[in-house]
Amino acid sequence: MTLRLPAFWVQILIGLVLGVITGIILNAESGIVSKEALPPFLGWLKAPGDIFLNLLQMIMVPLIISSISIGVSSLQSISELMRLGSRTLIYFTTTSFLAIVIGITLATWIEPGQYIQIDLVESSKIIDVKQEEMSLPSAISNLIPKNLIQVWYKQEMLSLVIFGIFLGVFFLVSKEHSQALKSVFLSIEHFCIWVVSIAMKLAPLAVFGLMSYALVHVGFSLLTGLLSYVSTVLLGLTLVLILYLILIFGFTRTNPFYFLWKIREIPILGFSTSSSSSVLPYSLQVSKEKVGIQNKIADFVIPLGATINMDGTALYQAVATVFLAQVYQVQLDFINLSLLAVTVTAASIGTAATPGVGIVILAGILQTFHIPLEGITILFGVDRILDMCRTSVNLTGDQTAAYIMNHYWKENT
Repeated sequence: MTLRLPAFWVQILIGLVLGVITGIILNAESGIVSKEALPPFLGWLKAPGDIFLNLLQMIMVPLIISSISIGVSSLQSISELMRLGSRTLIYFTTTSFLAIVIGITLATWIEPGQYIQIDLVESSKIIDVKQEEMSLPSAISNLIPKNLIQVWYKQEMLSLVIFGIFLGVFFLVSKEHSQALKSVFLSIEHFCIWVVSIAMKLAPLAVFGLMSYALVHVGFSLLTGLLSYVSTVLLGLTLVLILYLILIFGFTRTNPFYFLWKIREIPILGFSTSSSSSVLPYSLQVSKEKVGIQNKIADFVIPLGATINMDGTALYQAVATVFLAQVYQVQLDFINLSLLAVTVTAASIGTAATPGVGIVILAGILQTFHIPLEGITILFGVDRILDMCRTSVNLTGDQTAAYIMNHYWKENT
């Protein structure tokens, strides 16, 4: 009699729950395990998660370039590329803006900043977050990668996407001279998917280790003090998910809950890893094999979405900015809030899809509105948990966009 393992998503949920329980037990504030006894074991606890993330990040850049280029080249013409690209960008920008409006509305209504005492902020250690100042023309011109090795090293995703689009256009317009190179990138894409299948065998254990390690480093008292802020962000993310359900039903007339069931493993993995880019290989696989999205749509929309479609992150940055403005009693009128919505929309485009980057981008937004940067320090304690939640929303948003674009394509071709 052979032992039958639970479904993959069940294994991930089991790892998640066990990781939460283990993290709470090992947290020094629980009093069950002493802080001095933890260091020798923490590295081993986190190791499976590190291996899992390293495997996926190892293939992230080649997969983005190959999938974008193959996806573009699978279109029939440049005009078809323009139709799909323009509609996808309009969709991404609109949903990001709506998510930001939801975040600003909730933060100004609930006013979570009024529950934080200013002396807590003043006693916090000031973190020096440096932002490279760059003009808008320079920022636009620097999107064109002048050094692919440097772009690869820094994982500047938007530049990699642009390179992949250029490569795909070359495959599309010069079919006679590009067949050999296109075959190479097809092989690279298949290799990346093969690595994904290996990495996924580690996923439940990785989820357990990453969750345990994260909770060991979260203080219970800080979580309690920031409950209102956390609740505001989580409520906003929930409303964004509801927005996705409405969009799916409105555009496709299909059951949105059935769609969520088909992609259920993606938000769970995103919650555990806090990295849209790390889950990208598996996200592509699910969209094609389980959701039934055409390869050319999935290969174009989902990698692009992992780079510029950050609805969850955009909402978080909007709530955090208004929250810290309330803590420091910085008045934001309607004009400032409108400017905040535009600024966060722009900042969310090109944000690296890796853990913790959102809080660095937040520093630049705070500087724009003259809110003290040291306020970021009071967010660090809960940022990891919220990063997990907003990554789940980001990934769900990418799948939603691909699903809607796929339906549109079937209806109009």
